Amino acid sequence: MRRWFIVFLLSLLATSYIFLRLEDGGGYLLIVLAGKQIEMSLMVAAVINALLFIALFLVLRVIRAVFGGKHGLISWARKQRSMNRTTQGLIAFVEGRWDFSRKTLARSADNSPTPLINYLFAARASSAAGDSKAVDKFLKQAELSTKGADVAIGLTQAELQIQNNQFEQALATLIRVRKIKHKHPEVLTLLLRVYCQLNDWDQVLKLLPSLKNSDRFSPDELLELARQACFEKLKRAAMLPESHQLLEQWRQLPAEHKKDQRLVICYAEQLIKCDLHDEAEQLLAEKIQRHYQPELVSRYGDVVSSKLAKQLSLVEKLLPVHANDATLLFAVGKIHLALKNVQLAEEFLKRSLRHGQLPGTAALLGRLYSQRGQYQKSAEAYAAEISER
Repeated sequence: MRRWFIVFLLSLLATSYIFLRLEDGGGYLLIVLAGKQIEMSLMVAAVINALLFIALFLVLRVIRAVFGGKHGLISWARKQRSMNRTTQGLIAFVEGRWDFSRKTLARSADNSPTPLINYLFAARASSAAGDSKAVDKFLKQAELSTKGADVAIGLTQAELQIQNNQFEQALATLIRVRKIKHKHPEVLTLLLRVYCQLNDWDQVLKLLPSLKNSDRFSPDELLELARQACFEKLKRAAMLPESHQLLEQWRQLPAEHKKDQRLVICYAEQLIKCDLHDEAEQLLAEKIQRHYQPELVSRYGDVVSSKLAKQLSLVEKLLPVHANDATLLFAVGKIHLALKNVQLAEEFLKRSLRHGQLPGTAALLGRLYSQRGQYQKSAEAYAAEISER
């Protein structure tokens, strides 16, 4: 606004100066063209010249408004047409018309104000149509169309690779993107998903601390993921031929996870499967003495260590306080059975059944009856076990 005011002021001053110079009416302009003469006063010629200049200026402004590059009317019309086609392409994408969607989005990308969106959705549509070559082409065009969009393009590529079960390729893509945005929440979320699919539980545990400040997972969800990773690591170690691998894996777990009761139970189960009963007994006895938990007591009854008398002594000390706990009674019965105390084992198994129908109690009692030749009682006990299920 100030600039136009200055131009107007200068024009006014120039006009005033011309009038002052020509106030005597002197001076004229003679134009001879093709045998014709045109004569006029200098003032009139100056006014006509100014009007012609103004007219030329306006014509040029109109031409520029219509044809003038990115801001011209034609360019605007092209952009509007491109936006309409982009909208049609996105609608087709939502409706699942993949081929029409990607063709429409690709054709309108050049004149679109957001070519990145066109190419990324064209890539998604191509992926849904199963055209992997077109996916790569559109992602490359997206990269060339917009600077600074490496993360968005990388995330799109990784998502499409995950959808197509190309987890190794997705991992490589996400590692590359993470170098650009180390703490990007979506990058970390997709990395976690890929590591879980690849059963790379060590990397899952390393990644979880980075997700604590993310709003993608609640603390309980992160705890469950950590627990799952530890479960899988213990189970994998238990399958190895060297039994010490399981012990070493437990030692390597973070200290806070070793306090998790469900992990303790899982570890105890793996120890029992690997015939490491003495190690299982030591672990469970320590936990039970600190805090009584029926689940721990149940696993303790499954242990057949070299210290069965010690096991029996520990569970019998718990009986006065937990005399009606079916789990404890079942565990005492199993330990008596391991010690060949058949009568006492039968007594405690029956007591356990009176206080709760725990899975396996009636079946164990039926096996005991069968070993003693009491087949009628054995059949009844097995029938009771089946009916409980």
